[in-house]
Amino acid sequence: MKLLIWDIDGTLTYTPGVGRRAMEMAFEEEFGISNALEGIDMAGGLDVEIVRQAFERHGLPHERRSPYFSRYLHLLDQLLAAPHPGGPTPGIVETLETLAVRNDVIQVLGTGNIEPGAWIKLRRHGLARYFETGGFGDHPVPRWMVIRSAIDRARSHYGTGEIPPDEIYVIGDTPRDIEAGRHLGVRTVSVATGPFSLEQLAEHKPDHLLPSFASPWHSIFFR
Repeated sequence: MKLLIWDIDGTLTYTPGVGRRAMEMAFEEEFGISNALEGIDMAGGLDVEIVRQAFERHGLPHERRSPYFSRYLHLLDQLLAAPHPGGPTPGIVETLETLAVRNDVIQVLGTGNIEPGAWIKLRRHGLARYFETGGFGDHPVPRWMVIRSAIDRARSHYGTGEIPPDEIYVIGDTPRDIEAGRHLGVRTVSVATGPFSLEQLAEHKPDHLLPSFASPWHSIFFR
């Protein structure tokens, strides 16, 4: 049995700037703050940590985070419902379809998105049907703990028992995905469909590297 743990932004979907715009619009509407995320590195980060940094920078009270996230989710859904650039990344629908019919593959999420935001993004791009559970960025933890949560939830949800580390794959488009997989001793697959080039990702030495899932990928999982 193979466990595939998928990142969302830049890996499953490519919607340049939409998530950031929803977050910044929420800051404007809730607090009257423009460009609240300026200078904050979002690539591969957790939503809760990105927002924490912005709240601390602007001196906003912790108790306002819940209404902020409610506003963000509403705006995210609106923006993704309207015409926008991007969509599923190249080859990803065909890849997920091919993997979904196999009895020896489990696919889950391992994303920095808060869970409700993750499902909004997947539903709006027609990809939610391929996933049932995963690890999410709802709590301020290291990225590797999100992946650990995805592994634990997969075992509980599907009743798999232990899966050998060399049959677990963390699939993402940023160096943080590689670092998280390496920390746990599992395999890493990097795809250059996000903000990092093949050359930049190669510097971090993932186990496998692809320009996109429109490229031949079967040998990664099925030798």
